[in-house]
This record gives sequence, C-alpha cells and structure tokens, in this order.
Amino acid sequence: MGTPLIKDTKHLKKLITQAKSESNRISSNKSQILQIESLSLQIHEKYLTSVSEQIQLENKISSLQLKLEENSTASDYYKDALIRLLIPQDFSLTLVYKAQGNIPYIKGRVYWDNKQREVQIGSIVNVISQIKQLCKDGLIPPIKGLEKKKIKWDYIKLNPEIESAVKYVGKIKFKQYLLKHFKFPKEKSRSAQLLQGDFTPPENEEKVVDLQKNENLLDSKDWYTVWRKDNL
Repeated sequence: MGTPLIKDTKHLKKLITQAKSESNRISSNKSQILQIESLSLQIHEKYLTSVSEQIQLENKISSLQLKLEENSTASDYYKDALIRLLIPQDFSLTLVYKAQGNIPYIKGRVYWDNKQREVQIGSIVNVISQIKQLCKDGLIPPIKGLEKKKIKWDYIKLNPEIESAVKYVGKIKFKQYLLKHFKFPKEKSRSAQLLQGDFTPPENEEKVVDLQKNENLLDSKDWYTVWRKDNL
C-alpha cells in the first residue's frame, strides 16, 4: 500500500485543524468550517475501511494464487500419470542398448515427475519373443522380419516396425514401474479435498498394484496401431 496517507489520529486532527484555520481566514460561515471536520472524519473512516478491505482482498488473492499453482502442479502430475498408464502414444520412450557380460539387453528411458526414469525391457531374445506373442495374440499387427534368427540391435534400428514394437513392450514395462512408484501427493488444504468430490483414491499403493496386476497389461491394440502409424 506504500506510505499511509494519514499516519495516525494525531496527524488527522492536525490536518483538520489546519484546514479549518485556512477556511476561517477566507470565510465567516461557521457551519462550513464545522462541516470540514465532520466530513473529513466520515471520509477518513470510509477510507480506512476501504484500505482494510483492499488488504484482505490482496491477501485472499495471494492465497488463491498459491492454491491455484498447487492445484495446477497436482493436475499436471495426475495427467502425466494417466497418459503413461492409459494413453501411451502421448508420451515418449527412448530405447537404450547395453551389454551386461555377454548378454545384450534393452532399456527404456521415460521422463516422468520431473525426472528421467529407466526400466529394463529385457534381452533382445526375450523382447523379440514377447513381440511374437503379442502378434500371435492379435494385440499388435503382424511384423515382417521377426522370423530372422539371431536378431541384433542394428537390425532392430533398421526396422521401424520392430523398433516400434520394442517401444510398445517398453511402455508396458513402464506401466509396471508406475504401479510400484506412483504416490498420491499429500493434500495441503481443504480446498483440495473439495475438488476431489466423491472420488476416493486407493487406501494404499499395494492395493493399486494388486488391482492392476489382475488386468491385462497388453490390452492396448488400438493405441499401438495409431501410435505405429504416427511414428513409422
């Protein structure tokens, strides 16, 4: 609010006295002189009330702004988790090829919750076997080149359909990672509870894992088809 217009009651009385004295020198109307004091006191009272209300409003706005930022952060967190669980074509997974001992294997890197996460997809032999099974089950379209023996990393990188299928497996693996590591943020205010309405989150993380493990993690044929179309 800056420097106050009138410091205190003593300052107010001094200003009123000066204004009355100034008016008295150029006017003999005592009624007007008395009115200066009366009107000044009324206006000053309204002024103080207005200033007080403004301060309260500014504090409320600051509080709401903070709550808005907290809610926005929570919304983004829930949105990212839902995408990674249900709409995997809307997030990226990077494949990383490594060799442990004499066994080559593939990892997937995903950015989630402000950090880069890494999941092990499996050895090339196991991943190719999983892709063949997915094709057999009709969860992904048939892929040419899977019949080749001793498929290597270079071959995968040169075959966009196989590479996309490997990412598909990696995103399923990341779902499992998310089930283990997702946590509901602690509520900071009553407003957050009101926003949730009738939705009741699971009581603990283990129940989420148990529930999701009973679901078929490979029930995403539609998104894979769209995703492969967009990424090949």
